[in-house]
Amino acid sequence: MNGPIRLDTLYPELSPEQRHEAEINIQRYLTVVIRIAERLEAEGSTLTDLDLTASKTRANVPDERSNSLISKN
Repeated sequence: MNGPIRLDTLYPELSPEQRHEAEINIQRYLTVVIRIAERLEAEGSTLTDLDLTASKTRANVPDERSNSLISKN
């Protein structure tokens, strides 16, 4: 695919109103991502320095059946 990716190409079923709402939401999301990146840079870190997939704490909800699926490593 050459050129910019457009919402109407990705989601042709969206109405013009839905597409406009999606564009606004994407802009808001990107604003938050940029603010996070700027904050990290100001603190001397970058997004590439972080392991965003590693949990620092073990998730455990009392009486939750899925707790048994959590690795004990």
